[in-house]
Amino acid sequence: MRNVSSGFRHLVPILIILLALTFLLKSMNMLSAPVVSVLWPILLGLIGIVKLEEVS
Repeated sequence: MRNVSSGFRHLVPILIILLALTFLLKSMNMLSAPVVSVLWPILLGLIGIVKLEEVS
């Protein structure tokens, strides 16, 4: 098992915060629905990729 650098280890929490911020800004009408509909799957996919990298 390889060591994960501290910067890479903190990437998942940062992406989750960005995902939550996306929905918060949408609920405050600061982001439009089309922007949110593009952003949240990208952030979720990045979280998945990071988690896969941690496992392998």
